[in-house]
Amino acid sequence: MEQIKAANCFLLENLTIYDGTGAPPVSGDILICDGKIVALGRVDSSAVPAGAVKYDCSGLCASPGFIDVHSHSDGGIILHPEAECLIRQGITTSVGGNCGGSAGGTSFWTEKNRSKYLALGVRWEDFPGFLSAVEQVQPAVNLAMLFGHGDVRVQVLGNSGRKPTPEEKQKMFDIACEHMQAGAFGVSSGLEYVPGRFADVDELVTVSKPVAEADGIHSMHMRNEGPALFEAVQEALEVTEKSGVRFEISHLKAVGEDNWGKLPKVLEMLDEANARGIDISADVYPYLASSTELAIVLPDWVLENGKAAAVELLVEGSPVRERIVAESHARTEKQGGWDKIVVISVENPEDKWMEGLNVQEIALNSGKPPQEEALDILVSSKMRVSIIRHSMSEDDLIAAMKHPRVCFVTDGHVAVEAEGNIHPRSIGTYPRVLGRYVREKNVLTLEEAIRKMTSLPASKMQIRDRGVLKPGMAADVVIFDSDTIIDNSTFQKPWQFPSGIFGVFVNGRPVLWEGDPTGLRSGKVLRKR
Repeated sequence: MEQIKAANCFLLENLTIYDGTGAPPVSGDILICDGKIVALGRVDSSAVPAGAVKYDCSGLCASPGFIDVHSHSDGGIILHPEAECLIRQGITTSVGGNCGGSAGGTSFWTEKNRSKYLALGVRWEDFPGFLSAVEQVQPAVNLAMLFGHGDVRVQVLGNSGRKPTPEEKQKMFDIACEHMQAGAFGVSSGLEYVPGRFADVDELVTVSKPVAEADGIHSMHMRNEGPALFEAVQEALEVTEKSGVRFEISHLKAVGEDNWGKLPKVLEMLDEANARGIDISADVYPYLASSTELAIVLPDWVLENGKAAAVELLVEGSPVRERIVAESHARTEKQGGWDKIVVISVENPEDKWMEGLNVQEIALNSGKPPQEEALDILVSSKMRVSIIRHSMSEDDLIAAMKHPRVCFVTDGHVAVEAEGNIHPRSIGTYPRVLGRYVREKNVLTLEEAIRKMTSLPASKMQIRDRGVLKPGMAADVVIFDSDTIIDNSTFQKPWQFPSGIFGVFVNGRPVLWEGDPTGLRSGKVLRKR
């Protein structure tokens, strides 16, 4: 291990090489030196430096490092720069700042972990400062960032749900320009969340235009992923048509059994838009349950002045509580019901017993209807309640997986077991695709699945020096056993790492070797140029 950790040049011999383009694999070697791929195929011995570490990889496969274009890794990468739950599943580049917000969108003083950042000697006041803070901790993976529309909105409008004035829209435009100049790869929006719920198409076009001018991308968590799915897709199409921005629909899904079967139509809508010259695509994660916040069940008007103000509307005795109960119940029933919503974390220590139970089960304990119990849980933990919602169809998922412009993402976090349970997607996404959906179900060929994890997401983000194995590219490489790779993380026991990943190189240094982290942290902050 020490020899591997100290080396800067490696000859990985006798591999089955998947180059990330979707082409069939070839047998051969990979020569890595000084952070770059020098040669691959049958490497002539004369090209190998005398001090190179040689390793016989017979029986193993190699591919470009996996690029996760929809993550929330920015929230934890400073606290956990070793990023073990990422490197153990083959992720070498993570794109943060999704769903409308990011750790870099505001001063670190607003972050719940600010005391931990101070203990590390890390602080930031703005988006460029956050990028510098990540560089300071030297993470094990590369981090690229989107800026959040929601962060921009709060910066200009505070917690108000009103529309911006023309002058305020100009401020939003100017801030978007600044973020793109600082190296953001694009903008994200989260229209099911506060404050994104209150944005109209015109506002979204305003923040998208500077992104389009820089050839960036807009990644959108759509306004509705259930009964109004088609309308939400149409809204996304309107934003990209009016702004000219390249567009990505985040974690595409149809939520609730009544909405299953809608994804093929959505994919047709995207194909029709592509045929008209609109650059729009989507991504998915390979699970049938989502992870979000319990506040998502609340109607828009409850949240129009922010979450803190909303708590006062939810309490017993509030004159509008009965209306909130009724509207939240109707909204939830359309998307699967209360028994599909599992609480995974609460802020109030007295409610920790609820973690792992669905809202229907929790309500049976209290004797209240689940829609009332949900509001009580939100009040008790001041809206800080995370959930997993089991609500999707595998047929829909497979239809999306097969679409040539849909890539794979985690929608996950960087975390550690001591922080509590987490959605399995944060730990097992890419091995799950390769094990369950390639090897076991034959949904995709191995080379096509790898394309959807490497060159396809790299092209969407325009990360030009990664995503393909060829000489001159950054040496982000995954070495794995195609016969054994599989996820082991479950909803009941998420902290079980995948099997079958032998090694992971990030910028030419092995961050994982023989299945174990090496302790090296060779990631970089990537900035759009």
